[in-house]
Amino acid sequence: MMGVVLWSDVNDEKAVFWCEDHGDLVYYDAGSQSQDKDLVFHPGDMVQFDVTIVCKTRRAMNARMVESNICNGLLDSLHLNIAMRNAETVAARSDGKVVPFRRKTGEMSPLRRCENG
Repeated sequence: MMGVVLWSDVNDEKAVFWCEDHGDLVYYDAGSQSQDKDLVFHPGDMVQFDVTIVCKTRRAMNARMVESNICNGLLDSLHLNIAMRNAETVAARSDGKVVPFRRKTGEMSPLRRCENG
């Protein structure tokens, strides 16, 4: 699987990968893998890895660097995109017109129809 590092902690040797399949994020812990001890990943790095599922969480194994700093600023772009979408949603809600629906006279509500058979 290929992915991009969204977050990393160099001291704890951990990282979070956003994957090409756009599925759940994949968590990486070099400390738990003796062969990966010397690898250091930074946000924006493109990585290749194997995926395993442990306790319903996707975990990266055998991670290796493909290209360093290829997606610099990706996390900031994602945050900005979310903020813009939220602003558009709020604007659409406040600018939209609400059309009230009125019950026709003599029409029973669905609940009454069920109660009466």
